[in-house]
Amino acid sequence: MHLSNPFRMNDWDNKTFFWVFQAFQVAFIGVVCLGLAGYHIPIAREALAFLYLTFLPGVLVLKALRLHNLGTIETVLYSAGLSLAVLMLTGLAANIAYPLLGYTRPFSFAILFLTIIAVVQVLLYLALTRDPGHAGVNQKMEISLSPVAPFLIILPFLAIIGTHIRDEYHMVTLLFLLLVLIAVIGIAIGSDRLIPVSCYPLAVYSIALALLYHTSLISEYVWGYDIHHELHLVNSVLIPGFWDMTIPYNTNGMLSVVVLAPIYSLICDLDPVWVFKILYPLLFALVPLGLYRAVEKQTSAKIGFLSVFFFVSFFTFYTEMISLARQQIAELFLVLTVLVMIDKSMDRSRQAFLMVTFGFAMIVSHYGLSYIYLFSLIPAWLLLVTLERLPPGIEKRLNWMTGTPEVDPLSPESTAKKSQIRTLVLPYILIFAALAYFWYSTVAEGTAFATIAGIGDKIWNTLFAESFDPTTIQGMHILTSQSITPLHNLAKVVHIATQGLIAVGLFATIFKRERWRIEPDYLAVSLVFLLINIAGIIVPFFASSLNTSRLYHITLILLAPFAIIGGITLYEAIVEKIHAIQALPFMKTAYQALSVFFVVFFLFNSGVVYQIVNDSPTSMALETTGDKPVFNGKEVQGARWLFSEGSERPTYVDGTRWWLLLGFNPGYQRYLPTNPSLVEPNSYLYFGTYNLVRESVRIEVQQAVTVAGYVDAGRFTWDQNRIYDNAGSAIYLQR
Repeated sequence: MHLSNPFRMNDWDNKTFFWVFQAFQVAFIGVVCLGLAGYHIPIAREALAFLYLTFLPGVLVLKALRLHNLGTIETVLYSAGLSLAVLMLTGLAANIAYPLLGYTRPFSFAILFLTIIAVVQVLLYLALTRDPGHAGVNQKMEISLSPVAPFLIILPFLAIIGTHIRDEYHMVTLLFLLLVLIAVIGIAIGSDRLIPVSCYPLAVYSIALALLYHTSLISEYVWGYDIHHELHLVNSVLIPGFWDMTIPYNTNGMLSVVVLAPIYSLICDLDPVWVFKILYPLLFALVPLGLYRAVEKQTSAKIGFLSVFFFVSFFTFYTEMISLARQQIAELFLVLTVLVMIDKSMDRSRQAFLMVTFGFAMIVSHYGLSYIYLFSLIPAWLLLVTLERLPPGIEKRLNWMTGTPEVDPLSPESTAKKSQIRTLVLPYILIFAALAYFWYSTVAEGTAFATIAGIGDKIWNTLFAESFDPTTIQGMHILTSQSITPLHNLAKVVHIATQGLIAVGLFATIFKRERWRIEPDYLAVSLVFLLINIAGIIVPFFASSLNTSRLYHITLILLAPFAIIGGITLYEAIVEKIHAIQALPFMKTAYQALSVFFVVFFLFNSGVVYQIVNDSPTSMALETTGDKPVFNGKEVQGARWLFSEGSERPTYVDGTRWWLLLGFNPGYQRYLPTNPSLVEPNSYLYFGTYNLVRESVRIEVQQAVTVAGYVDAGRFTWDQNRIYDNAGSAIYLQR
């Protein structure tokens, strides 16, 4: 059976494209109108609105650019990225223009809905008029699914059901089974069993989404850290219907939070809590898919899958990133930028347009990631330019970066021919830097620009005096600190081993260009990313400005494939000396050995190993006890009551509950001090469920390396007035 491929609508003939597009649009508008009339069709509005917002504007931009025959994965990824860029720019323009026309609530459903429909009609007109002669090939999608495809599709649903059972009945069996199944898939692909290459993209997206959902859907409220402040900013837009871009918070300048989330919330008719918990993971799961495609195009499908498996196995992907909505969106734009960068077949003008568009979208999505990317582009460009200008004799010897490697008959045909056209050029870097400076120095009172300046000044002042000091270098502290148990120490060794594989892979790629045909632009930026990792270990206050785990996660976007290349290189070197290793089970090929290694890496990171032996469990999903930034309904209710009072008294809270209150009113909360006598008179004390049940509070000292410990809660409450108690949270009034 053959159907027109809906994932490649921009390749259809104009007549079919127009009528299918309008049919979908009418269905979407009809469902919205029925909902406004009181006739709600479960899930219909949310699903149609999400698809309409996330893909259709981008498809129209691709068609207007006359970009065809990109392939299914690229079309889906570029459509999503361009759609998000269109939505953010539309919201920004509406927020600026409508108040000037007398409409004071640009972020209200009626105005925003009509605005988006109008923008889409303009894009539709541009698409059809700029691409009038496209007859279309009507790419066909063959319906011949592998028997394993339904099994892969069901993984995210297991995560959804598993988190519901966990929250309602405190049973984690299904989530445990999900993680084991993901490990089995990793082994199966490494062993060339069960899963065909055609299902690799589906496997990548399903595994990524399942891992994200198995943590994001915990609790009925957002959990984690920065996400609470992001939620506060979204509500500060939705309640007045206007984005105040002068509020001096770094995050307030990020359109991925203050514009994109309100648009999805209003058009999909979803509470912003569920926008962050359901919709953003759907978008963020595209990042591994983009990484897979970028690696596959340069190497092979199997290296691409193992690279992604390594990337998503690292715990930051499905823990810390869940509480960083703005970085989720920014990473999607970073991957799209990389994907465009390595595409040497695309027309240069269209390629430049996409790179600048995705670059600007990254800038307005997350300042930290944009700064890292910008500061990596400059030395990468200098490296490429220097190598291009070397004398002919030296250039021939150092052909590892700029030259075209000899053809390797064992390499995939797709990697046999490479163009020498360089994508990473100075005008692009200057445009990116100018856009970043303009945005960060003007929006949100320039706080994002001031923040990076302050971090740079702090690093410079301590660079030579405190280098290699674990108290000021978070990365060094992690490496030198003693693990709590031998098993956790083994996990640290496994983590260090992956970084060793990355280093080996980079050097193997450099010195064996006839085999590993990584694009020069990609390789240059990757070398800088490796240096960034090293800086996180030796430069004071560098890693702690983001968090060491987040910094490593960001660099893995480019560095992950080199761990696979490094593993293959080491395996071949070992086998050459020890032929008996090929007789071991699951070790007969480099891919089998690597799949076993990275499955072990995954089982440590996901917490499955610790959960089985009950050795200081770390999993947010599998461990239902302990002090974690996961808050129940009674804690949220207590926080709402506290701030509904409208009092401007300081509110003291311990290090974990501090993040919950951040989502309500960040101006008045304080960390509980070590000495109870330092609590200001006439202030509030907020205690959550853990504080009440365990009768302890978490005291934190914020430094480059946070120092934390637990003390008796009675020290703070023994002579105070309890003014609120709902059996899950309590509020005291300090006399």
